[in-house]
Amino acid sequence: MGLVGLLCAVAPLAWADGTITHLSGLVSVRSADGRIVPGAPGVKVTQGDTAITGAGGYVRIEMTDGGEMVLRPNAALKIEAYSFEPGKPESDSFIFSMLRGGLRTVTGLISKRGDKDSYKLRTTTATIGIRGTQFDLRVCLADCGTLADGTYVAVKSGAVQAANTAGNQLVSSGQVAFVPPILPPIILPRDPGIGFTPPAVIPKLDEKKKIEQQQSTQTGGPADAAKPEAKPDPSKPDASKPEATKPDASKGDANKPAASTAQSTATSQSAAGNTQDAAAQDCVVE
Repeated sequence: MGLVGLLCAVAPLAWADGTITHLSGLVSVRSADGRIVPGAPGVKVTQGDTAITGAGGYVRIEMTDGGEMVLRPNAALKIEAYSFEPGKPESDSFIFSMLRGGLRTVTGLISKRGDKDSYKLRTTTATIGIRGTQFDLRVCLADCGTLADGTYVAVKSGAVQAANTAGNQLVSSGQVAFVPPILPPIILPRDPGIGFTPPAVIPKLDEKKKIEQQQSTQTGGPADAAKPEAKPDPSKPDASKPEATKPDASKGDANKPAASTAQSTATSQSAAGNTQDAAAQDCVVE
């Protein structure tokens, strides 16, 4: 194989859109051409691939924009379109289809920069416009017990726009919406129980931590690194330096011996005495 052929062969690996980081149970990835790869940490997923979980299976996928998603058992998610380049927010795009089952996700940089409508999730009954958020989603197709068929979305933070051919509904933090096949979307009075608890081997998704990581990536370092260094105020004393002790005018200088004054006086008196003695001697000689 020539150099060009070799580069073409490895190109899909170099441009993978996401990576499986953790899993539990039966997981696989089906490519656009029908090939099926068993799930494992490090397995790449890219545009056209479908991530699939079996009964009791969970998988966590991290995308190159920093977004994360966890699929619940008996789920299938297909990446329809994906584009992310750190220096080109205008080219951002992430469209994926929840074919069955459900997921929990924390969005990455896509939709938080550039085009706010660049991130969409599609199901059999709904299109969910995502604008930087954390939410749970469940697609029911006669497989959710007593729950009616349709799409359920519970927003943990941020907001999403749930829509179908009959209307659309803004779903804010703390709200749960139901999108039926024909009727307009509605806000439910309470969560009907679409959430799930992954096993301990699947890390919990944390929106706050994810935002901090994304800010660090955008600024090139931790948030504190962007703060200017505080400069000392010359009008205020420096607490790190001991204050100099001022001399007391009523007391002698502690750095000079106390006897120095007396010594100076004694020296003057001695000189005066010598002068008197010399004068007396002169008188005797005369």
